[in-house]
This record gives sequence, structure tokens and C-alpha cells, in this order.
Amino acid sequence: MNLMTLGLFDLAGPVLSWLDQALAAVVPAAGRLVLWGLVAAILSMALYAALSPQHRLRRVRDDAVEARRALDRFEGSFEEARPLMARMFSTSMKQLGLVLAPAVLASLPLLFMLAWLHGAFSYTLPERPGAVDLRTQPEGYEAVVQPSQVASYSGIPVVETPSLVVRDGRGQVVEERPLNAPVTTLHKEQWWNLLIANPLGYLADDSPLELVELDLPRLEVLPVGPWWMRTWEFVFFTTLVAASLAIKFLFRLV
Repeated sequence: MNLMTLGLFDLAGPVLSWLDQALAAVVPAAGRLVLWGLVAAILSMALYAALSPQHRLRRVRDDAVEARRALDRFEGSFEEARPLMARMFSTSMKQLGLVLAPAVLASLPLLFMLAWLHGAFSYTLPERPGAVDLRTQPEGYEAVVQPSQVASYSGIPVVETPSLVVRDGRGQVVEERPLNAPVTTLHKEQWWNLLIANPLGYLADDSPLELVELDLPRLEVLPVGPWWMRTWEFVFFTTLVAASLAIKFLFRLV
């Protein structure tokens, strides 16, 4: 995929792929995901610390704690407790207002990384393309993944990429393209592809096909545990959450 076909959140993908490939020679997939989780946590928390008014947040937090304690100590009627309840609600909303924008902005590096991670670690191309289960919408089309072939250029053998081929009921090819990325859907271009593009490209607007689904094998980054523990999501998000909490408590971020 060239830069002209990248979505907004795909722009960091080429750099991240280059770094990941450089690490792949010495670090296994699970180890690289731990590193990416640490990087995402450090970037997001550093950005949050820089953008959020920490001194003001600490004052508002202390006010909120004092408001809750005052309400807990109060033993009068409900009517008399209303000012204390209003104060507690006001300080809580003020704290939320102060952290909302910095938290949203601090999550942007994570969105760029998640878009890349999903494409790089979710699925893998099959060893036997003919074994891939494919479905089309509408039904009635035959979709297959043709195996890669070995071609020779100037006497040097080159393995060509496997192809996705879709034929109609008469056996005529209505769609054919190289399967050069482990992507599970081929569809017509949607508005959200401005944010995250499909590496396979898109079906033509006038194509009789609406969707082609491929049951590609999931990429397992851990050799043990239930299926959900073997995926990139478990390793990455476990590292991300643990590292973010550690940074929050270590630097006393509010």
C-alpha cells in the first residue's frame, strides 16, 4: 500500500513495520508486543501529563475528597444535605472536565498503533490457500484463493503472491487481485476508510459483489493458554494497562 492509499491512522504504519521487522530478527512476536505496549503507555501518559493541568487537578481532587467526607459525616435531613451533594457533584464534574480533553488527545498515539497492530498481528496468510473458507455477498459466487506460483525473472526464481479470485455462476471472473496482506474482508470503499484503509484495496462501485469474507487463521503469539490469551490483544493490552498504572502511581498523575 502506498502513502496515497493510507488512511489517517495508517500513516505511522510504514515506520512501525520497519522497526518491527528490524526487531523480529532477535525478538519474538510476544516480546515485540510487550515493547510496543510499553512504548504506547509511555507516549500516552507523557502526553497526558504534558497536556493536563496537574496542579489544578490536584486541588480539584482534594476538594472532591473533602466534599465526599463532609457528606459522609453529615447526619441531617435530605433537604439539608442538598448543598453538600451539589458540591460533591460539582467537584466531580469539574475534575472530569479538566481531564477529558487531555485524555482524548493522549489516546491518539494509541489509535495509530492499534491500527497498525491489527493489520500486523491479527491474522496470517494460510500455508495451503485452497483450505481457506470464503463467503460472498450476495451469495452465488465462487471465491477461491489460488496458490502462489514460482516465476523466473532473469533466471532468478521469484514466488508470486497468492491471488483471490471470484467467479460468477457462469464461471466468469468478476474479481481478481493479489492477496498480499492478511485481511479478512474485501468490500467497497466506505467513509471510515479515510481513517483506516484496506490493504487489499476496494471493490469497484459498479461491482456486483458487495463483500468477500476470508476465514484466515488467527496469528498466535503465545504457545500456551486459551485462544484469547494467545492473541496480540492479550499481550499488548496487559502490558499497556500495567505500564500505564505504574507510570500513573510512580509520577502521581491525577
